[in-house]
Amino acid sequence: MLSNIIHKELSYQVRGILIDVYNQLGPKLPEKFYQKAVTFGLRQRGIACESEKEFEVFYREMSAGSYYIDHWLEQGKILLELKVASDIMPIHQAQTISYLKLTDADLAIIVNFGTQSLQDKRLPNFIRDKKVDFQWQPKRRAGNTLYPELLDRLFEALHRVHFILGPGFIHRVYRQAAMIELQYQGIGYEDIHNMLLYYNSYCLGEHDAQVIRVENKILLGVFAVTSMDKVMGMVIKKQMKHLGVKVGVLANFYGEKLVVEEM
Repeated sequence: MLSNIIHKELSYQVRGILIDVYNQLGPKLPEKFYQKAVTFGLRQRGIACESEKEFEVFYREMSAGSYYIDHWLEQGKILLELKVASDIMPIHQAQTISYLKLTDADLAIIVNFGTQSLQDKRLPNFIRDKKVDFQWQPKRRAGNTLYPELLDRLFEALHRVHFILGPGFIHRVYRQAAMIELQYQGIGYEDIHNMLLYYNSYCLGEHDAQVIRVENKILLGVFAVTSMDKVMGMVIKKQMKHLGVKVGVLANFYGEKLVVEEM
């Protein structure tokens, strides 16, 4: 029923501003222009708005980094997530639910300026009182798999991170959360930020690596990208060779489901 709409009057005001921005600017501009216009329109109408508001992301009560919310209205009554896409996709909704979990806002509205008419999707914060238990089953492995028990423990840790945080954050957040989970599970690891690069035994200097060596046996790369490609696998294989590690794992936290590949 209309009477049950969360923050009904504020929602209508906000939607009117969003429509006005779309009508004046049109579709498919860089997102930063819509962000500036929406911020200006909200403040012009006396709606308290914080643009690019920073929130610290906690994992097991430890900081895993921070994330910036597009628009934070009236002290958390509404969270606006702006998109310029071909459609509001399920991944956009999953990401926004992650932001509701992070911020505890009452309502999130996804707004898409990339289509022939303005799209918007309301997501009330239904997760406050909803409890879902983590479930994970190890996959069957070939009999000649190296370190099968350690791989199972690592995969479980990675899936738990994705379950708790959800999609939508940058890779540094997931990387830090993964290390927190490894520590929590008693799995040894080394955080490798940089590696020396050589050509014919000549040291060219350090390059950015950002990988995690697990129990000196597995090299883990953590990503949050739309899709992983063969080049990423080639890179981690070079790093494995350099470090003398025989097993590599790529974990991509971008999607609704965690994607993990073994090298």
